[in-house]
Amino acid sequence: MRSLLWLALLSPVASADDLSPLGDEFDARDGVAPWTLFHQAYGWPDKIKHLDIGRTTPGVLNLQPQHSAWVRDLNAPFLFRDVQGDFDVRARVRVRGEAGDIAGGSWSLGGLLARVPNRSSAAQWQPRRENWHFITTGVGHLPGRQMTETKGTYNSYSSLKLRPFPAGWVELRLVRVGMALVALARADGQAQWQVRDRWYRMEHNPAMQVGLVAYTHSDDVPHDIPEDPEVINRSREPGARTDMVMEVDWIRFARPRLAAVPDWYAQVSANPLADTGLSDAQVLAMLGD
Repeated sequence: MRSLLWLALLSPVASADDLSPLGDEFDARDGVAPWTLFHQAYGWPDKIKHLDIGRTTPGVLNLQPQHSAWVRDLNAPFLFRDVQGDFDVRARVRVRGEAGDIAGGSWSLGGLLARVPNRSSAAQWQPRRENWHFITTGVGHLPGRQMTETKGTYNSYSSLKLRPFPAGWVELRLVRVGMALVALARADGQAQWQVRDRWYRMEHNPAMQVGLVAYTHSDDVPHDIPEDPEVINRSREPGARTDMVMEVDWIRFARPRLAAVPDWYAQVSANPLADTGLSDAQVLAMLGD
């Protein structure tokens, strides 16, 4: 039975790809439609310092966040599309300083985020409702050191990994196959993807908000201990100095090479991407290029 479930799960997707229209090459235009801005959708303050599509640099989205963070119950600038079911989303991204190749300060990162929607808006906020995964690039805890950050959050409890990675343009990738998610990255000029993180979550909701996130820290703002997310999320620091720019050349959506069978038991008993013994090479072979 287990082998039959594996075969069903590993069947290549044969149908036409219905997610490709969600992608964006960021040709110049006014506004961000058809993207949804998280703060507008949920009634939070706008923490975007600058945002344009194809104006600052032709064919590139330019996003500069104010002091903010996407961790635990905290939120930051996030542009998303609604996606049902499995996906393979990729973006060519560069996170830099306004005048340098590396963002200034610490915790200045941007990249791809996939979030499970909830009803916790600014008007009806409730703690411990956040569930999402991301892969970003930029500066983490140590200033001047380029990293990828991967982060999984379950009911607002975040676990993260920081790993060194080249500065400059990189491709980031998030793949969902049923209850398994994989985060990948490769620097410009690299042919091979690197598996940066893998997660398995008991998540029956087929809907996720998938898109681009960016956040940065300013030394002008003291770190609140203990952290009060409701107060922090409702606060803006437009005068706080920051030095972080996220540029996005393109973002592209597709169905993954593998199709997850719509059966919970197949997911908990046979999803091979959930197996801890699976090597990175095996993961890459399953997901394809």
